[in-house]
Amino acid sequence: MQGAGGNNPMVQGDIKAGTRATVNFGYQVNIQGDLNLGAEEYQVGDVIEENTDLNNNRPKLKGKEISNAPLEKVEPQNVEFNSSTDSEPRLQTIMRLMEDVKIRKIGIHGMGGIGKSRTLKLFNNRLGESPMFDIIIYVIVSKEGSRRKVQNDIAERLKLIAIGMSDDRLEANISHHLSGKKFLLILDDIWERIDLSEVGIPILNQDNGCKVLLATRDLGVCQQMETDVEIQMEKLSTEEAWSLFNEKAGDVAMSPCIKPIARDIVKKCGGLPLAIIVIGSSLRKISYVSVWRNTLRKLQLPSTPQIKGMEKEVFSCLRISYDRLPSDFERNLFLYCSLYPEDDEILTTELIEYCWLEGYIQGVDSIEEARDDGRHMVMNLVDASLLERVDHSEEHVKMHDIIRDFALKEASGFLVKTGKHVKHPPDEKEWMQSQKISLMGCSLGWLSERLNCSTLSTLLLQDNDQLTMIPDPFFECMHSLCILDLSRTQIKSLPSSLWNVVNLRGLYLKNCRELEELPSQVGALKKLEVLHLGGTTAIRYLPREVGELTRLKHLIVGFKECKECDRQIFKDDDDEDTKKWNMKLRVPTGIIPKLPLLEELSLYVASVWQNDRHQWDDESMEVVVEELCRLEHLTFLDAYFPKVESLDHFLRHSRSLKVSFFRRFRFRVGTAEIFSLFLDYGEKEKKRCLVYNGSLEMSHAAIMETLAHCSVFHLHDDRTTRKLSELGLTNINELKECRITDSDKMETLFDGDEQQETCALLPNLERLCIERLLEWRSLCDGPLLRGSLSKLTRLLLFDCKKLKKVIQLGIIGQLCSLELLEVLSCSTVEEIIEIEEEEEMSVASHTHNDRLILPNIKSIHLTFLPELVSIRRGFSKFEWPSLETIEIKECPKLKSLSFLSNGTDIVAPALREIDGYRSWWEALEWEDNDIKQQLQPFCPD
Repeated sequence: MQGAGGNNPMVQGDIKAGTRATVNFGYQVNIQGDLNLGAEEYQVGDVIEENTDLNNNRPKLKGKEISNAPLEKVEPQNVEFNSSTDSEPRLQTIMRLMEDVKIRKIGIHGMGGIGKSRTLKLFNNRLGESPMFDIIIYVIVSKEGSRRKVQNDIAERLKLIAIGMSDDRLEANISHHLSGKKFLLILDDIWERIDLSEVGIPILNQDNGCKVLLATRDLGVCQQMETDVEIQMEKLSTEEAWSLFNEKAGDVAMSPCIKPIARDIVKKCGGLPLAIIVIGSSLRKISYVSVWRNTLRKLQLPSTPQIKGMEKEVFSCLRISYDRLPSDFERNLFLYCSLYPEDDEILTTELIEYCWLEGYIQGVDSIEEARDDGRHMVMNLVDASLLERVDHSEEHVKMHDIIRDFALKEASGFLVKTGKHVKHPPDEKEWMQSQKISLMGCSLGWLSERLNCSTLSTLLLQDNDQLTMIPDPFFECMHSLCILDLSRTQIKSLPSSLWNVVNLRGLYLKNCRELEELPSQVGALKKLEVLHLGGTTAIRYLPREVGELTRLKHLIVGFKECKECDRQIFKDDDDEDTKKWNMKLRVPTGIIPKLPLLEELSLYVASVWQNDRHQWDDESMEVVVEELCRLEHLTFLDAYFPKVESLDHFLRHSRSLKVSFFRRFRFRVGTAEIFSLFLDYGEKEKKRCLVYNGSLEMSHAAIMETLAHCSVFHLHDDRTTRKLSELGLTNINELKECRITDSDKMETLFDGDEQQETCALLPNLERLCIERLLEWRSLCDGPLLRGSLSKLTRLLLFDCKKLKKVIQLGIIGQLCSLELLEVLSCSTVEEIIEIEEEEEMSVASHTHNDRLILPNIKSIHLTFLPELVSIRRGFSKFEWPSLETIEIKECPKLKSLSFLSNGTDIVAPALREIDGYRSWWEALEWEDNDIKQQLQPFCPD
């Protein structure tokens, strides 16, 4: 939740002793969880004035007044930010944390050049003559820092003589002088854990009020130092960056002919203060447009060191972080990220798999172990601020543009030309000098005939959607090639020279929809460990020679079924049999057992017709299931089981499952369908997923056993189950996504009276999709325990013909995470939120300030609801603090948008769009015309 306006930080919640919280610096700061720092907004100067008022109340110790040691001013970084847009919110946040007696150690972390040191120096100076601390000690630790270095700096501040004194003696001396004093120790530029007790720092506790404030590039250092709160220094916002750049470059940046170029330059700096400062200063008062254009051009190429100051100021700063990485493996993984296009969201599993095939991840016995090891390395890079998370998850990471430029400069033998503007391949000399080439996402229509690049190990050509063919001799001199990615190209065939690349370990042909055949010569690639053919819609079969790839560990086979042709997964000796299969796919026996090292196997077919659920030849699949049982190293399996009995046989007899259940799997029982509303296949392969077609019974032990390990569950065409909880609460409480379709008797998720006192229901569920349920009436019959449905972010209801009220008042308080609500084609729905009069009075008496909110809901989509008359009735204090978009179409009886106001004001401050037909908008009825005027800017055209 953010502040209502201005650039002031807001801090919310309660921090309990011993808990850990993370704070992000930005225009507005939100500390969530258990951080008790107050919920007010503080104007600039409030805290300083408050502390100044305390000057007459000097702290006492043992009856004696303690005099403040004079504060030593520390020079801020050699540049100043605009305090009104940058410094003040950050300083105010640190001040508030300082005032909390339960917080003893505060850690600030962020990438090099982001402004950590400057923030600490300004905070040190801001304290001025404040009596908050008896003494403030500022120490720059640096990467060469040691116990003795820190001790010497502290001793100098305390005016102690350290020369000739042993470390232990100095420790005792420092401890003696600080005992009984309320001190603040600021440790800037710290690179590794420092044992403060060995330095001589007394124990911090609530009684003495002493604090430690430290800054580091690595979040791991904060954790090693056992900080109570970690503050991440965010990149500058667009407005902050532009303000800082103008300050450095001068008024010339505002001239009409230069301003557009200057804006692009600032954008390329990506909010990194140090880069903005260096580049802005290099252009200060320069009015020649050609110089500005040339600077922008250099920024757009991997040649930024040519810009004045970039190498000395920026890259040297980043190089320290790079050099401090613990191993060459992590450095190589970091450099490998620069092969991806600028601003690309890098799929972590793909990156790790590439690096494993390249040999950067060693000492592992399986792909699963390689992923664990690689993910640890990636997170270390994130913690070191060399990579960024995307949406706070571990699935994708990004590389800052300036850091990517640095990586490309450090990398040896990298040739990277990405983007649609690249229409021609590199010249022959560039190919010869390269060890890794990335031509991702280009507009290449052709490639050279034959290239001499014997040292090339990685060739990334994915997403070249104009590339239709590769010359036959293209791969003849690429004997060292280890990784080849041709995914999402338009090639129709593979050149014969590819089968001479005997060192190839990874071949990726994902979504090559025009590729008609995988030739039998593929058997020559004896070192191949990864073969990815997901989404190759034109391939009709795989050759039996795939069985010769005995080192294969990862095999993904994913075709799309079409009405006009039959498909096989593996080519049979007797092609005439194909005519008899009539739209059924068959896996001949004897292939899978020849691949004893398989760890990850996916055999799936997606139909373009939703009702086609019998693409597989069930008889052959029964044999395949038997063969799957013989594989000993499987850690991921995506497979179709014709019947529950087939799944049961696999669970009972699989050699791979003897140790533990799969961490990732995708079982489809009774259906080969893979369609999911929320997750595509690429996401699904990382989940624990069960798709079941048929009536569920508790006697289906194999289903229940699998369900208990699932994070994703799709139940289709069930004819017996009345409520989801009939499957057993322990079996469903780990679900993150649930989809229920075409079930005749399903009415609700659970009854409110069936929950145990301490058992929240579906506490991990994030996405729920209910489709075509004839008897569906409500999410829950009765109230829910706290924590039930608390992580639900997306709720979709489609074609539920007996549903009248979508959300009951009793569960409103549980839907604290809901972001998206979609209700489509539910012909009997009358109201979205059901609030009866007696319920309204009850809620009004128990809610804080009579307020009822869905705090995180951002979008509401309501379509084809002929009986809908209101979103909610009554309860004038209902609020929508995060609501951004509303779509209302074909809801003829909905005549009012009163749910968006409390009678006089709009209660949806984030609203930016109301999507609907103009005729509907014009026919709306308004109790207050002022509300209509306030909503007018968001209304449909």
